Amino acid sequence: MIRRARQFATRRLQMLRSSASNPLHRKLFPEKLRRFSTSIHARAFASIFGVGVTFVGAYAAYQVEKDPENEQQVIVSITEDSRAITRPPEARHPYEKESLVWKTLFKIHRILYFCVLFAPCVFGGILCKLTEDPSLREAWIRLLVKTIEMGGSSCMKFGQWISMRPDVIAGDIIQALASLRQDAPSHSFAHTRQQIEKSLGKTVDEIFDEISELPVASGTIAQVHRAKLRQKYALRGHDGRYIRDVAVKVQHPHVIKETFIDIDILFQGLNLIFAVPFSKEEFVSAMQRQINFEWEAYNLWKFKKNFRREITEGEIIFPAVSRELLAPQVLIEGWVNGHTISELFDGRNPNTTNAKGPDFTEKKSDTDVMKERSKFSKLKQYKDKMGAWAKTLFRANAKMFLKDNFVHGDMHAGNVMVSEEYPDSIVVIDAGCTCEMQAEVLPKFESFVSAMCEGDTDSVAETLIDLNEMKESTTNAKLSKFRREISTTVKKFVGSPGRDPEGNPVRIGALLTAVLKELQKHDMVLRSDFAMSLVTLGLTEGIIKQLDPTFDCVKSVMGFMLGEHAKDMQYSKLPNVLGQW
Repeated sequence: MIRRARQFATRRLQMLRSSASNPLHRKLFPEKLRRFSTSIHARAFASIFGVGVTFVGAYAAYQVEKDPENEQQVIVSITEDSRAITRPPEARHPYEKESLVWKTLFKIHRILYFCVLFAPCVFGGILCKLTEDPSLREAWIRLLVKTIEMGGSSCMKFGQWISMRPDVIAGDIIQALASLRQDAPSHSFAHTRQQIEKSLGKTVDEIFDEISELPVASGTIAQVHRAKLRQKYALRGHDGRYIRDVAVKVQHPHVIKETFIDIDILFQGLNLIFAVPFSKEEFVSAMQRQINFEWEAYNLWKFKKNFRREITEGEIIFPAVSRELLAPQVLIEGWVNGHTISELFDGRNPNTTNAKGPDFTEKKSDTDVMKERSKFSKLKQYKDKMGAWAKTLFRANAKMFLKDNFVHGDMHAGNVMVSEEYPDSIVVIDAGCTCEMQAEVLPKFESFVSAMCEGDTDSVAETLIDLNEMKESTTNAKLSKFRREISTTVKKFVGSPGRDPEGNPVRIGALLTAVLKELQKHDMVLRSDFAMSLVTLGLTEGIIKQLDPTFDCVKSVMGFMLGEHAKDMQYSKLPNVLGQW
């Protein structure tokens, strides 16, 4: 053993001497460095360096996951879904840079087009007014909807906004215009391919393994195709899994042309007939955001941020969005396997009869509702889930309204889904339209909701008068009559705090419709952020009642308000109201 150790030491010394005698070695490795290379410090440094390399390699391996379908590697950042999406800038219309002569000629062309297009509607409306014939009115409303569709995206979006203002427009027209939300005309797949490749700078085949040529839905601004992403573009879902099945939203071809001067023409023309219930600047801003899908991506990210806890607990889902494949004209988001609430009920609400409008809606008993439900086959597999969905939907909307002040502005039954993969969750889609109340209006909204729940007719009337934008034309005599009729209307729906005259929970949606009708009758117009928030609240209650006819929205909203504002409560009656239940 000793002899072998001596032999090893001798060979090692010979190697050092030979290396030291090498001029290049002496030049590159000074004496101090050669001594350090054989010391215990060098060995410790080498060990630490090796551990570091091993750690980095392990982390890189963790970043690489295998695609579940073909076991090929897909590299995606594990924090991709949590990265912030920057708030897009307020964009100017591309046509603003054109010359004055070009813009003048373009405006003349669009004015002539609208004059020819809407002439039959104007004459038809005059005939309806003179004859008051119901069948003629039905034919005129169908013509109106078709004319608005032919008018283009600005007209259709204008019709959608009007359909959310029952304080201004008659119920049968509102019901007809609601079809514009989902049944808009579609464009060709050739345009879809061209728009994707132009906007994203890649061919369709580079991005997708598959894409359907027929759209699965078409809206005012865009249509949606189902597709399957290539592996390297896979999205990261809320649960950490990779998503390749996606919905591809592509802007319609004439949207840019139809959103330039058309809005000016619409406002100038309609203001000759009636007071448009929202400002032109507000509508233009909303329109510009909806034709830029970067805003929808931002809205979805903001909703995910606001609902982090609820998403983690599996209550609510917002679709994953591709940040890499995003452009103002193209949005790619995760596909949801499931049904919209509208599809579950075959487009009908079993809580009400098929009525001509809000004025003719009849309430059914809970027994009749349950009998009606049994006719819908899709509901049977979800019958044990609908009560939980109703509670989740209520909590989500209460949070949007009363805590975040960032509200999904189009929460109808076609934009709320239930997922087959996550049946305990609800999925909220199409976040292009959002609503935020001004800081000075938010406390008034909360006070108004509280007053409705309590049946405080004076507070309801005074809040509406305060937010009326037609103050100059509203006389004292009109205001006195309005106060009396609002009091009568509220008492029809609220007998005691939280209860109707028959002892059942107050129907907020029906009460809101009746109140907004009184505004229309007295030529009063609410400021738009407040009015649209009320309409959204009514839409939400309608979906909740579809899912669970026994759900007490009033008791729940009062409890939420008490919980959120326990420290700075301004509603002194709330504890007393809750105590009466």
